[in-house]
Formats: sequence, structure tokens, C-alpha cells
Amino acid sequence: MINVEKIKNLKTFKLLTKEGQILKKNIEERKKEKKDKWIEGVLEDLQKNHNHSWYDELFLRNKNNLDDKALFYRGNEITYREMFEKMQEYAKSLKTLGIKEESEIPICISNTPEFVYLLGAISILGAKANVFASDYDADYLVDIINSCNNDIIFVEDRYYDDLKDILPKTKVNKIIMTSLTSSLPKDGNKFADIDKKHGLFVNRIAEFKKENEKIQSIDEFVELGKNCNETIDYKSNLDTEFIISYSSGTTSSRPKPIVHTTRSLITIGRCHDPEIQKTTSMKDFTIQAHIPTFSNTDIICSISDSLMQGSKLALEPIYDKDFFIDTLLINKPTYIVASRSYWLIAFKKIYNDPQYKNVKMPFLFIPFAVGEPLEVNEEKFLNQALSKLKAGKDKIPVPASIVKMSIAGGDCEHGGIFWLLFRAWQSKKPNSLMKHEPAGLKAFEMVEYAVLDENGNKCAPYQYGRLVANSPCTMKCYKDNQKATEQFFIKDASGKTWGDCSVYSYLDKDKGIHIKGRIPKENEKVPAFVVADAILKDTKNILSCEVVKSNDGEFFIAHIEKQPFSTKSVNEIVESVEKRCQQLLGNDVANKILYRLHNNKESFPLTHSGKRDISALEKEGISEKTFKIVFDNDEATYLSGKEYIESLKEEKPKVKQKI
Repeated sequence: MINVEKIKNLKTFKLLTKEGQILKKNIEERKKEKKDKWIEGVLEDLQKNHNHSWYDELFLRNKNNLDDKALFYRGNEITYREMFEKMQEYAKSLKTLGIKEESEIPICISNTPEFVYLLGAISILGAKANVFASDYDADYLVDIINSCNNDIIFVEDRYYDDLKDILPKTKVNKIIMTSLTSSLPKDGNKFADIDKKHGLFVNRIAEFKKENEKIQSIDEFVELGKNCNETIDYKSNLDTEFIISYSSGTTSSRPKPIVHTTRSLITIGRCHDPEIQKTTSMKDFTIQAHIPTFSNTDIICSISDSLMQGSKLALEPIYDKDFFIDTLLINKPTYIVASRSYWLIAFKKIYNDPQYKNVKMPFLFIPFAVGEPLEVNEEKFLNQALSKLKAGKDKIPVPASIVKMSIAGGDCEHGGIFWLLFRAWQSKKPNSLMKHEPAGLKAFEMVEYAVLDENGNKCAPYQYGRLVANSPCTMKCYKDNQKATEQFFIKDASGKTWGDCSVYSYLDKDKGIHIKGRIPKENEKVPAFVVADAILKDTKNILSCEVVKSNDGEFFIAHIEKQPFSTKSVNEIVESVEKRCQQLLGNDVANKILYRLHNNKESFPLTHSGKRDISALEKEGISEKTFKIVFDNDEATYLSGKEYIESLKEEKPKVKQKI
């Protein structure tokens, strides 16, 4: 009998045959048991020592650094002490207005100090924050507001124009209004010259108060609580419903309301503690929150996580792809979460726009791309740009650029379960060495995930299937939508319940998660991502590719963007793409692929959440900008998409056309 404890050497291990395989399995099982026990201990500690409100958790974590900077807003630096005092003031005013445990408050405010104060106050009272966007369908906005169990709403003045016509249809009787100017420094906006292009830093509260007597300024709201002598109860716990945020709305005009308990926020904060994740402290970091507040990506992974770690939270209220570089230069974040498209658009400007020619970002240490898969082609370009920007030099002033683009995620239903700091560095295949695939997502130890085939069985590495996950951060439910909730929680072949991530994926041999997009339809013999993968094999010349189907489902339309640093002509690139598709996919598939080029200025359309708008690409369909390449004795002929389709039907002569 072999003694496990004496097996120290891998070479000895490999010499073993049947006994060696049994031994290897035993060792792996012991490691798993040890890991499971450790995770169980962390989660038990959460229940025992952190079973309270979000406010309480923030205070306990920061009670010894109350004079450190908590918030940064256009030059105004607010300490943790001042922040907690404001949260208490807001809680007293809410109490005066009748807000209590389980009250649900509709909120339409961007990333400003007032939003943070309000979250803290709501947590103190054990109430719920329903955070939505003003540009939802009008009838849906009425439904959202009326579904809340009180007659108060918090609105930012710049969103009031979107809401004022629908508010009379709701039960709202008191409108508390904030403005982007409410927390500016007393001596004014330090970045007014940059912000003036938007014209948003104008206080319109007085103007709107003349129109509607139900409006009360945020300052008047604070005054309400000055005479409040009632005791404020701290009854919240980990299972208290705290945040109602919304899905990104990429597949529906009515984004689903997602209910998260306090557990989601506190668990993510705990998992990022240095002793748990085994990484450096974030205490001296600046974290920028700029993704819209109606996404829990912003609330959980930017706002909450920053304050949990004692970091400085830079609040950025302007979410605009063309203003993204400016926000980075204003806030100088160490760590920021942004959509793939925001990063790509910004870094292309760094190369092409003269006003950013000499820009450096030594402060940028942990850049996260979120919301969509990031292809190795895109990682290659982004990492090159990070090197050009001297990213991370403030933290580690070494000659080589060590900052790499990390991928984060966890859909809104699951919370930030893939938000591992330094994921790019911890990977066994660092981005700088990758040639064929990105590193993939990694998850916190407390997350259980799998890829399931169509029968609910776990897929082998590199086998495509449906990504599912479970963790303490998984949502409680969709609000007032039992059917959708039941569809979200699915069972595998063994009867185990999972939260459905609703994406097609595979796991690599290191359990890295590779997202391939939406689940293919049942009758879809060749999924769109297969075509995209063939096109994206040219990492030197192709930056991005999105493939959609034509309205009749007959043709693929490959939307392609060229690498900014490619020296090849567009014709050379697309002709190479056509030949590769024929070689890898076969003529039957390749003959059904039409092409559509995007340049650096046009790029891809985006949704309001900052993701690529696939619906817009589908709606565009086979336009005058689509084309096909046909080879005759290696001579390329270019046809418009419609000409090519007609030639297939009627065998018309091929007409040359420039791209």
C-alpha cells in the first residue's frame, strides 16, 4: 500500500500506473475537501460576524480610518466620517417621511455623493432601493414607481424632463430632487472647463420647483431630519432585501428588476479582503464608479466594494463613450470597471486623436473589462495601449509594463462573482503570452460553476454548453415575476439547482470560463460564434468581429473592425478572411457569409449600458454596406450583398465593386 504522505516528487508520481492514478484522485479529493472546508469557514464567519446592515459593515470596516478620504467628486474630497454623518442625516429625514423597514424607494440618480448617502440611509432603516433609468418605456416607468410601497421618489434634475409627464400617473406625492451641482466643492467645480461640453452641471431645482409644488430640494430634505429625535433601529441582516437593480436591457425593452439582499454586497467585499484573496490591500486605491447606478455592477462592484476596502470612491456621473478618457483624467482611478467597448473606443482615440497624443495614465493599475466577452485580438490591442499609457507606473515603477487588461463579470442576477483582482497576472497563461485564446474568466472560491450540455450533464473541457453558477451573491428573485424567476433557476441532470447565466461557454483545462455569446437556437446548425472565431484567428489585422443572421436566417453578416496598428490594406485583410472561412468552415458555410466593415470612427453601435447593440446590427441586416468576395482563379471580385444574393438565384454576371 502506497503512503500518500511519502509521495513528494512529481516524477515518482508519474512512474506510478494504476496505483498512481488512484493516488492522484485521492490527493485531489483531499485538496477539494480542504478547500471546501475553508470556504465553508469563510461563509460561516459571514453569518456569525457580518450578519447586519450594509451601513454597519461599512462602519465597522472603517471605524479606525474615519478621517481618510471616502468620496471624490469633481475636486470635493469627503471623509468617511463626513460620509457616515450624511448617511445618518438622510436616515433621520427618511424616518420623518415615514420610511421604515421593507419600504421600497424609487430612485433615479447617477453616481453622486447623494446617491451613496441615500443607499446608506436606506440600509440603516432596513428599507429597499429601487434604482432605475429614466429612459425606460413610459408605461414601464409608471409600473416601476407604482410598485413601490410609498409616495416618495428621488430624482436628479437632469432626469426630471423624462419623468415629469408620467409622474401624475403615479402615486408619488413628494419628489426629492438632487443635482450634479449639489456636492460640488464650495469654491466650484475644479473641472468645469472639461465638463462644460455637456452643459449638465447646472442646478435646475429652483426652475422645476416653480412648475411642481411636490418638488423638494435635497437640502430641504436634509433639514426635515434635524428635529428627528426618534430612535433609528438597525434591524437589517444579510438576508434583508436591499437593492433592486435592472438587467442591461439588451434583449428586452423592459429590463427585468433584480432583487439582491445585503448578503450579495457584503460577500463580495469580504472576498476581496487581502487575507481571503491573497492579494494586496486596496486601501490606498481610488476606484471609479461610472457605470449607471441601475446596474448592480456599479452598486456592488464599484461603490460598495470600494467603501468595503477603505478605498477612495471617485463618483463619475457622466456615462458617455466619447467622454470616457476625460473621466479617467479627472478621477485618476487605480481600479475601474468599464465595458469592453468603452475601453476600445477610448484607446483608439489615444492613438488617433491629437488632443490625447501625449496622455499618460500611470495611476491606472487594475483596468477591468466587463459586460461582454473580450477576444484575444482585443486584449492584444488593449494591452499594447496600456503599455503606451505607462499604466501602473505610480504603483510599480519598473521598466516593463506589467499592467494587463483583466476580464470581470457575473451577470446582474449573479452579482460580481468573477471580479477577481489581478486575474490577468494570476492566470497560468498570462495575456502577454497568449496566442490563440483569452485567459477567460475566473471566479471567487465561494462560487460554484459549470457548463452544462443540452441534457443537463457537465461538459468536458473545451466542450460548449450553457454556463450556470451558484454563490451567496446570486439574486433572490426577479421582482413580481415568478415565471421569470422559475426559468432562471434550472436543474441539471442530477437534479441540482443552478442560476442560469444564459450564455454559451466552455471551460478550458484550468477552469477558465470562455463566453461565446447567447445560447444558439435549437435548429441552428452553425452558431454565429463559429463564424466569428474563424474570422478572429487573424489577431494581427482584425480587432473585433460580431456575426449576426439575416432576417430570413439564411446568411451570416460578419461585422468586422480592423486592428488600429495593422499595416495591411482592407482588401488584403478581407480577402484573407474569405479564404480562411472557406478553408475552416467549408464552402457551404463560407458561401453564406457576407461582410460589413466598421472603421475606427464609426465602430459598433452601443446600448445605453455600454455593450455592443446586437439588435441594431440585426436590424441593419443586409444593407448597402454589406459585400461579398468571389474568387475566380485567385482574382477577387467584390459584389454588394444584394448583388451576390441575386447572383445565387439567377446566376447573374459578377459585378466589381469597391469596398
